[in-house]
Amino acid sequence: MNGFKEKIVITLLTLTVTILCACNQNNDEPINVLLVGNSSIYYNNMPEMLEKIAHENGQELKTKLIAFGGYTLRDHLNEGIVEKTLDSLNWDFVVLNEQSTFGENYVVNGLQRVRESESFYKTVREFNSLIKKQGAKTVIISLYPRKNVPKIDGEILDYSYMKIAKELDIELSPVSQTWRDIMNVESKWQLYRDDNLHPTPLGSFVTANVIYSTITDSKSKPMNGEITGSFIEEFDGNKRKDSIVPLIKINESRSRTISEKAFKNVQKLNKTGGYLNLKKPN
Repeated sequence: MNGFKEKIVITLLTLTVTILCACNQNNDEPINVLLVGNSSIYYNNMPEMLEKIAHENGQELKTKLIAFGGYTLRDHLNEGIVEKTLDSLNWDFVVLNEQSTFGENYVVNGLQRVRESESFYKTVREFNSLIKKQGAKTVIISLYPRKNVPKIDGEILDYSYMKIAKELDIELSPVSQTWRDIMNVESKWQLYRDDNLHPTPLGSFVTANVIYSTITDSKSKPMNGEITGSFIEEFDGNKRKDSIVPLIKINESRSRTISEKAFKNVQKLNKTGGYLNLKKPN
């Protein structure tokens, strides 16, 4: 009888170890993320910040960046590189980053402005169709407006991103909302560069945190210290893999504020079924 009991115990232990090993194997599988866009996401090597944030949280996340200065999503579709890249790997997520004015040449009093764009909606629909065929999930970044434009431009951006995300039932990454929340409470934090368009390293770190929380549905741990990564040319987005530079130096307090606000906005979307009910700005 004792021998029989021992066999049962050994069998149960073996099953437990097998299950634990299987779980660990699943957790060890990297999250493959393809990022498509322009300088808004390649400045300061934001994708590598995203990888480092995931690593800090015990996850392996691998990114591939296809981004060129000033590119719209339509430019990417026409070029065909993204479509070929979609076939090259089993991507988990494809993150879409549109140009800051939807590529519309809309100028008022010498200032580049934002208006609703049917071309933008059409392009996202086409992209989403390609992404779904590959079994990946589409994520679209709700991008922040240029710093010096009237408030309504930001409202049009938020409305447009929310509208197409809801229509296609794709995930929206609330970057603009998080930028706005942080600037409302931390007015001294510089998220924009002097050109009022591109992100500072801190702005890119905010964006990376929001994308991380969107993809994982979790809050990142606060980080403390210097994050390093490959140097990316600001003009064309080319990465120099042999040149490692400091990307940002972040302290724990600032990092915690960012991760909390990023996750709060992701949760806010989740509680409403993934989309806010935004009215079209007049």
